[in-house]
Amino acid sequence: MSNNKKRLLSLLEILKRESDEEHTLSISDLIALLEAEGIRISDRKTLYDDIAVLSSFGYEVDTQHGYSLSAAPFSLSEVKILLDSVSSLKNLDPSFEEKIMEKLYSFLSVYEEDFLKELSYENVHTGKHLIRRMEDTLHAIKEKRSLFVIRKQKEEEIFPLFLHRNNDYYYLYYHYPDNPKIYHFRYDNILDIRYGDKKDTLSISKEDVMETIRSSTQSFYSSKARTVKIEILNDSESLRQRLQDDFPTVLFSKKGFSVKVSVNHLFFSKILAYGSDIKISDPEAADQYETYLRDILKLYH
Repeated sequence: MSNNKKRLLSLLEILKRESDEEHTLSISDLIALLEAEGIRISDRKTLYDDIAVLSSFGYEVDTQHGYSLSAAPFSLSEVKILLDSVSSLKNLDPSFEEKIMEKLYSFLSVYEEDFLKELSYENVHTGKHLIRRMEDTLHAIKEKRSLFVIRKQKEEEIFPLFLHRNNDYYYLYYHYPDNPKIYHFRYDNILDIRYGDKKDTLSISKEDVMETIRSSTQSFYSSKARTVKIEILNDSESLRQRLQDDFPTVLFSKKGFSVKVSVNHLFFSKILAYGSDIKISDPEAADQYETYLRDILKLYH
């Protein structure tokens, strides 16, 4: 890289990170910061020319009261919203989260970065492990290519269709080879991923995927959703994992768990699949479930 290019890039980075509306830099400041990076400035006119070059390429350098870079790609509030969105996700690998945070902070001055860090909170969500492999999943969706995913120690080949965020989790919507039915599971329950060689030959429309997403999210999380307490009668790690798959809002405690859902036929059909392993301990929901079961029994008498 030529000295001129290196100086321009270093100057741009200094203006981006060391200045904002409230913190401007003098020419002497710029010379000192550049020389700290091993770039010697023998003539102040060089910096005036460099600032003019940056301006000609669309970088807005405010020169009224010292020098500062304005019109950053993201405003302070926009970066705050993005940072909070990342931090709220419950299935981000911590190292991946840190990497995203660093990139977002790079759009701010160091003063703005320190300010937002004071307003940040520590994410204590559990279940973080695999979103670092999201890049592979997105490429597979883009290329209409199969993926081998491992969940619960079992590997299966799927065609990923869509990644949907709901209740601070990501869900992967997919179909199996030669099967047009759309399924989904919580993305952080994947233990590992590897590319497959198959191309998706089924033409599943985006409208079908969107309808599946709407039905799966609205059925469990409508405006009528409420917290229902349930007891675990046959506790095991595999059972807890299954509950997390079926009920993304599950919260475990020593005596059982609770889940925020719409109490409807879809919820009861999920509960029925657990047989005698779990029991609804919420009186109102239990009465509704008993009625649901009696209505089914009537069909067989």
